[in-house]
Amino acid sequence: MKSSPVVEHDLHAFVDGALDAARRKEVQDHLDRNPDAAEAVSRLMAQRQLLRSTLAPIADEPVPQRLQLGTLLAQRQEPPTRHWRWAAAVLVALGAGSVGGWQVRDRWEPVDVAANGAAGGAANGVAALAGEARSSYLAYASETPEDLDRERLLRVVSDKLRRPVEIPDLSAAGYRFAGGRLVATAHGPAGMFFYDRADGTRMAVMLRPMTIEKEAPMLVQASGAIGGYSWAMRGLGYSVVGTESPTTLHPVADEVRRQARETSST
Repeated sequence: MKSSPVVEHDLHAFVDGALDAARRKEVQDHLDRNPDAAEAVSRLMAQRQLLRSTLAPIADEPVPQRLQLGTLLAQRQEPPTRHWRWAAAVLVALGAGSVGGWQVRDRWEPVDVAANGAAGGAANGVAALAGEARSSYLAYASETPEDLDRERLLRVVSDKLRRPVEIPDLSAAGYRFAGGRLVATAHGPAGMFFYDRADGTRMAVMLRPMTIEKEAPMLVQASGAIGGYSWAMRGLGYSVVGTESPTTLHPVADEVRRQARETSST
């Protein structure tokens, strides 16, 4: 059956991870064939990741009493219809929903998109990478990885990232390589390699080029149930991401970093 044309709604759903596997593949194929659409999606992803990275420290905090709907309504003396309209506008402005920005606080400062990503410094670049890793994991972790053999997967990822990459061997840590795929991020293509434990727990290693050449130390990342560690070294950014605790994932991240250092020094 012929698939329906890709429209703007599909692009937004692609960015939000709201498409089923079949439709997501159709949209990805469309992006591969249409550079203008791919650029538009990259801009949307950049905006999404900027918000997520900026508000990550407060994403899981409860809604403050002063911003709860009942409190907002009680403070207003206008007719009920206007109460709801005003309260809804306040919540949207503060980032209600998936972003989770319930309070902006006095420490809020405007953030330059160009300075918080590939063109930014070490900390900002790794923070953006961490957000992209979480979003990609959320979008793809429940799917069966693309049906590519290991050697072909390495060729595809290395070609897109324009540098040779290796798939970390995490068998000593109790994880079996389960496959991988290319993923789109706000800063270009990335390789994502999935691993499963004997109990079915899944985690992933994502890597993509970075404009920062010097090493950036590990940054712990967390948003809801998904977290892990991200860092940069020798022009590549790495993320170890999953649903396990930071205590469990930290030694895994250390092993990925150790192998990456050995590979780059040979």
